[in-house]
Amino acid sequence: MGCAEEKEMKLKIWFSGREIKEIIISTLVLGFAFFYPGLGLFSSLNMETLMLYFIYVVIIAFAFIPHELAHKFVAIRYGCFSEYRMWKTGLKFALLMAFITNGGFVMAAPGAVVISTTYMDLWGLRHIKLSRKQHGYIAAAGPVANLFIALLFILIPLGGISSDIARVSAFLAFFNLMPIPPLDGSKVFAWDRKIWAVLIISALLIMINSPIFRLIL
Repeated sequence: MGCAEEKEMKLKIWFSGREIKEIIISTLVLGFAFFYPGLGLFSSLNMETLMLYFIYVVIIAFAFIPHELAHKFVAIRYGCFSEYRMWKTGLKFALLMAFITNGGFVMAAPGAVVISTTYMDLWGLRHIKLSRKQHGYIAAAGPVANLFIALLFILIPLGGISSDIARVSAFLAFFNLMPIPPLDGSKVFAWDRKIWAVLIISALLIMINSPIFRLIL
């Protein structure tokens, strides 16, 4: 493939209005799911409650959004069309689990980046064939972004919020690396078990000093 053709195949990074809206909704719902135990500390809705919820939304935003964007950007790098789509059932289940366990465990499956290897663009019909390695790279991109965020905030002295962002990011990496379809871990495991082991062990090591299923203390 020549340089001109290769340049033509690269897609621009862009976000549709629907995608931005669904990322925001997913972040707000996940933030509430993690925030849910804090409701017991307040008898009514007030500014303190809203500020605490806002803090949880910020924590989730730093952990969740880079995960999804990493999938999107790597898929685009390989010439695929990719766009985030929220999963309404997953969002409802996240809230249900938060209610049942009083925030002890949050099912973090709000949606996913949908990747299309066959699509129409300005040059006509495109069909991209991905190798198993490329599938592995796309799947691993999200957890790797989480691990990077976790390590970054371990090193940044911003008080409790830094450790919370690090723990939530590590949890999202660990949860998504479980080798169960359709989670990222199933694709990474199918591609390279050694890399999968390194990633999931790294996520566990970051969480080692705090309960795995009780993230926000």
